[in-house]
Amino acid sequence: MNKLEGIRDYCENELREYQIDNLYFGKDKGSIYWVAGAETWCYLCGDTTEWGQADDLLANIDDNILLDYYKNNKEEIDEHIKESEE
Repeated sequence: MNKLEGIRDYCENELREYQIDNLYFGKDKGSIYWVAGAETWCYLCGDTTEWGQADDLLANIDDNILLDYYKNNKEEIDEHIKESEE
């Protein structure tokens, strides 16, 4: 698993397994959140709004946004990647 795959896997795990309803990537970088009435996920960043499954939305997020997210959550993501590879 490369770093970007690991970051996306960590984010998806947070959304699905830990049932976090909002994953914030930072100012002007957007967030993914659960829309209960629509029963779907939404990625919102500036004028961009995308709807769909968490993994599909994560696949379309700019790599630089994910790498910045990694910098702020390095320990947790590295631990997740290590556990996933065992």
